[in-house]
Amino acid sequence: MQLRARHIARNVLFNWFGTAANMAVGFFLSPFVLHRLGNVVFGVWTLAVSAVGYMALLDLGMQNSVLRFVSQGHIKKDHQSASETISAALWVRIQISGLIVALSAVLATVFPFVFKIAPDLVGDARKAIMLIGATTAISMSVGVVGGVLSALNRYDLQNYIALLQTAIRVTGAVIVLRRGHGIVAIGLTELAAVLISSLVVIWVARRLYPELQMKLNKPKTETLKKIWSYSSYVFLTGVAVLLVYQTDNLIVGAFISTTAVTFYAIANSLCRYVTQVVGSMANTFMPAASTYDAAGDAAGLLMLYKNGTRATLMVSLPVMITLILRGPAFIGLWMGPQYSRDSGTVLIILGIPLIFAFSNRTATAIAFGVEKHKTSAQWAIGEGVANLILSVVLVQRYGIYGVAIGTMIPSLFAQLVLWPGYISKLVGLSRSEVLWKIWAPMFLSSIPFAVATYAVGALFPARNLPIFILQVLATLPIFLITIGLVFRTYVRNQILPRFRSLFFAEARI
Repeated sequence: MQLRARHIARNVLFNWFGTAANMAVGFFLSPFVLHRLGNVVFGVWTLAVSAVGYMALLDLGMQNSVLRFVSQGHIKKDHQSASETISAALWVRIQISGLIVALSAVLATVFPFVFKIAPDLVGDARKAIMLIGATTAISMSVGVVGGVLSALNRYDLQNYIALLQTAIRVTGAVIVLRRGHGIVAIGLTELAAVLISSLVVIWVARRLYPELQMKLNKPKTETLKKIWSYSSYVFLTGVAVLLVYQTDNLIVGAFISTTAVTFYAIANSLCRYVTQVVGSMANTFMPAASTYDAAGDAAGLLMLYKNGTRATLMVSLPVMITLILRGPAFIGLWMGPQYSRDSGTVLIILGIPLIFAFSNRTATAIAFGVEKHKTSAQWAIGEGVANLILSVVLVQRYGIYGVAIGTMIPSLFAQLVLWPGYISKLVGLSRSEVLWKIWAPMFLSSIPFAVATYAVGALFPARNLPIFILQVLATLPIFLITIGLVFRTYVRNQILPRFRSLFFAEARI
């Protein structure tokens, strides 16, 4: 049990390392890109990325299938089955990649007619879409091979390669923008970064799993059925995610303006950063849940849910509380005071449902790990459709705030009404136990931190970003101390022994 917990912790740390690097890049690069391009051009770039982002739906959920079935084949030494799975996924993905390039050409043609693009930006917008489409197509095919690293639990190598890609992308973007180039040049740097990292992924995967044979022959029908039976509901969940996170930008661009997209995207990007941090932790729970489920270890699955939910809330609550209570001030210091009010208000609206979404993030990972994700996928689709309808209705009266409200309402319903009851089917806890034994202690523990955060912001407004960060760090111990007091028995009996085992076992040897 300790080895399993240690392995999960190791994967979480590596994922956090990669996520932290991406967040740092986005945090420092976004203001640079925005001020170099300007509101209008930045909005066009955001719209182009969001529009092409819909083509990620063509993944069809196969990434998770590769992870699950290749992992099983490797553990059971059934290399033939693992090879058939990845070959089938690769065969499908290559054809999808060709379709993405064709669809990008169509999108580039109609893009200026759908959105309000200035005539002098039409040419660059079309070229940028084609470059983003080519980048997406390559990522789509090579993503199958990248799934091998996840299946073998080599999150360390996966994140090192991601860092290489990020370094190339950032270096290229800074160089081209300083030389006065625009979104077409940025698109070229993105394409170059993906090409180089893809070659590295292929080389590493072949070294890690030499028995794995990747062929481009037409796969067996039964192999495709096996993959689709699992990935179909992953696909539906992916549709829902894109409806929630990508549609908002498109609605703002279609009904308001490209400049308004910039204001909305600033708030949305902060929510996405926090989601990446929590997701990098929760994603490691999925293979662990599969292991417990295969062994019939219901107690282990329950403990994974309890500890995983507490861990995700321990990470996400301080961040979300800070963004909700002091988000407008933070955006003003980060991007500029002109973005503080509008983007800050959107951030508050989007941040409220995220708190509860993070409360259910571990349960979502477990549902996928034990192949009980059908219901959650259906809920996610319903949430995405409701989000789309409400956003279109409300944007016409409340502008970008209406789009954010359209996202908030269905999310709150799904997270507060649907998920707590479904958790009993996953791990055997009743709705009341979820709310009062898992959620309530964490939320109550955050109250002193929330009070301190609000007081510091009201009494000592930060004049620059470093001061703001120091204020957050100064109040953070209040949250940690409160958590330690509320869970003092668990900390003494479970956390401290594992901490000693993790960091001092080698010293004893």
